[in-house]
Amino acid sequence: MEDVNLLYHKHEKVLLAHFTNGYIDENCTRKIHFGYFQGNEDDRKFMDKKMLVAETCDMSYVGQNYGPLASTIQRNCKYYAGVFDKKTGKMRICDAEIFQMHPKPSDIDDEGEELALSSPVSEKSFTEKKDMLTSVFGSKKKQRALDSRLKNQIKGKALDKALSSVISQASTIEPLQVEVVHPNEKEVTLEACTVFFDATADDIQAWRKEKKYPQQILSLLARMSKSEEHRTDQATYITYLYYLIYLHNLKPKQLKEKDPLPKDWPEAVRFHLLKRFTQTVRGQFRQRIMTARLKDKLVSYILVLCLYLEEFSIELSNLQTDLNKTREKLSLHCQALGCTIKVKKLNTEHGGLLVSWAALSLPLQLSPRKGGQRKSAR
Repeated sequence: MEDVNLLYHKHEKVLLAHFTNGYIDENCTRKIHFGYFQGNEDDRKFMDKKMLVAETCDMSYVGQNYGPLASTIQRNCKYYAGVFDKKTGKMRICDAEIFQMHPKPSDIDDEGEELALSSPVSEKSFTEKKDMLTSVFGSKKKQRALDSRLKNQIKGKALDKALSSVISQASTIEPLQVEVVHPNEKEVTLEACTVFFDATADDIQAWRKEKKYPQQILSLLARMSKSEEHRTDQATYITYLYYLIYLHNLKPKQLKEKDPLPKDWPEAVRFHLLKRFTQTVRGQFRQRIMTARLKDKLVSYILVLCLYLEEFSIELSNLQTDLNKTREKLSLHCQALGCTIKVKKLNTEHGGLLVSWAALSLPLQLSPRKGGQRKSAR
């Protein structure tokens, strides 16, 4: 085995680029051009600010150690890099600084971007100022949500630009209406789940007395994980489940309103929920309705999400109350999803109580479709 001499160079620093959208193909690494910028050493306000940029013929990348796009990798750790010299057989150990490289498509206008170094705080919008505070003082969960939202904004702009370009070139095709590209519903729900993420036992008890949230939601909140990462995922899914149950319980008169869903919900979620589970009928007045088929579809979504959160075995009494459905009706929905239904009798102060459990396991127990050939009329 070949001997290697290690030399530590204290004042020499290696810059490492971590591309957030995936690995760079080895054949393309030589085609990337990097640029490194550092604040004026005479200005204490900007002397510690650094930016690493990378460019290809199709894409630009930006990484910086400040602002909403700043990397959080080095906050609690110090990294080193080894540079091996094959001729001398020595390896230089240097301090390493990692930059998270975020994609910035080169064909998108810079209007509204938050990467300008010289933009004064007074010229920034309220949202931009809030993002700056979150990036510096926000919790890890809020910083992850901010980072995800910024990625979605970039991807959304790039896709909108590409769609517009394709349509403008298709001169022989009739004009098309392109639907606005929305970020992933889970990502936007992540920003709205703070109330459930921070819920304490006292909060849950108070909500139960006030009947503020459905029983299934309160039951799930009482059993959330203590792990921050797992708890974040649970809170996100529980928040979306609450949205589904709320929509299910709206009265037909409420659905006909212009904005039937609360305005403090994420706009993308409100848009997709109404589009997926309601339809607009034209008459003397345009009205929004939820047909029986769409309501059954909504119940299926609720059950699937509950099964996922309950590790594929769920007791149905809470959902019976929340959705105002009989035990038999809810059991039929579960059987249609492939669940096995078990009924248990519990002894209570008021007598025996039948409780249904739905479990999803392989192989799926799909019930056969009813049907057959109709008799021809004579």
